Amino acid sequence: MIRTGDIFEQENYRGEGSRNMLGVSLAMIICSLISVLAAIFIIVNFKAVTVRIAIFMVNLLSSGALILVVVIVVIYLIMRLKWKMRRRFWRW
Repeated sequence: MIRTGDIFEQENYRGEGSRNMLGVSLAMIICSLISVLAAIFIIVNFKAVTVRIAIFMVNLLSSGALILVVVIVVIYLIMRLKWKMRRRFWRW
């Protein structure tokens, strides 16, 4: 079961002890610690975090990013329509 592709399997086939800790276990521990610290920071500074999120969204919406997204969606839909028309033409 060494090469099954399952990242959640137990990694005890290399031996016991902290010297033989594999990269997946180490990465999982580090990501868990970062997540816990981020959650604590958000809980402690909830008001400041929500204010920053609100200011970011106001700036994003007022900067024209919404118009850019609409333009990209319209271009995507036009390209998709042209592709469908081209496929129908060759199928007749």
